[in-house]
Amino acid sequence: MLLKIIRELTPEEVKERISYFERKFGRFETFEEKFLKKRLDAKQMRTYFEWAELINSYKGYVEEGTLDYIAEEVKDFTPDQLASLTPKRIELLYQIAALRVESINDLAQKIRRNVKNVYQDLKVLSSFGFVRLNKRKRKNIVPETLVKEITFLIR
Repeated sequence: MLLKIIRELTPEEVKERISYFERKFGRFETFEEKFLKKRLDAKQMRTYFEWAELINSYKGYVEEGTLDYIAEEVKDFTPDQLASLTPKRIELLYQIAALRVESINDLAQKIRRNVKNVYQDLKVLSSFGFVRLNKRKRKNIVPETLVKEITFLIR
């Protein structure tokens, strides 16, 4: 089954995508010169705009400490992967977005679930790129949702 996912990318993912474009096309400035001289086809134009947006987002992250880059992806989930998106895990995604929490323990208390189970669910959601686990002061791990929207596509 296909899932359309709209989510925030992590700084590492943005940097990785910039590196991919650099490996494939060389320096951004050279590619930009082709754009300015109107030497790019439609596909290359889309690449230019995505690459420029990635660079600007990453610069904003370096300067201000916040990253604002949303990506739309379509992923083919296996039946096992799909089965791992249990109602509890989907509810957990919603709660992370709705609540302000200071740690996994705080989250577990607020939603009245066992800390160990919440942590295991967060690890699964993290493996799909749906949440990020940020280490904060005093070794607290703060879960943050990266997902804005998940749509199941049945074909």
